[in-house]
Amino acid sequence: MGKKPKQPSEATADRERVIEALYFARKCGLTKEEALKMLREAQIRIDGGPKKSSGNRT
Repeated sequence: MGKKPKQPSEATADRERVIEALYFARKCGLTKEEALKMLREAQIRIDGGPKKSSGNRT
């Protein structure tokens, strides 16, 4: 039997948030701290954004 993959930990999520903040900071001319603050305040999901609703709209 193979090993089960590790579940993403809080440290992994923090690392991903920092990477995204660095990209955002470079793109917008901000400091890393400013970008992290903006991402925290906006509560942006790293995994693709808000979930879509399953209801049909007409």
